[in-house]
Amino acid sequence: MYSASDLVDARLLADSLADAHIRTHLFNASAMGAMGDLPFGETWPEVWIADERDLARARALVAAHAARRSASGSVHCGACGEDSPSNFGCCWNCGADVSPQDDHRAGGAPGDLH
Repeated sequence: MYSASDLVDARLLADSLADAHIRTHLFNASAMGAMGDLPFGETWPEVWIADERDLARARALVAAHAARRSASGSVHCGACGEDSPSNFGCCWNCGADVSPQDDHRAGGAPGDLH
């Protein structure tokens, strides 16, 4: 369902899906070391969902994940007043949820899925 450029990106998405009670499987988690011996596209970490009935919800979360990754600027936390990078899903200081869409300082366009 999603090919990530690195393992961190794949794990962040898998965690977001798990938070939404969508079971996932992570493939190629150890394959990055084989890059060069194998074609690079074959070594990218992949996130697959376990239940096809979760596909629509998972696609929406993947789109939000991609948009968050490509966001630039900052977002203001309403809970503690600190600014966090707009690609963060929560405030760096207090952990409250932050949404770049709710803050006028956030910039950048949503990213494209690959």
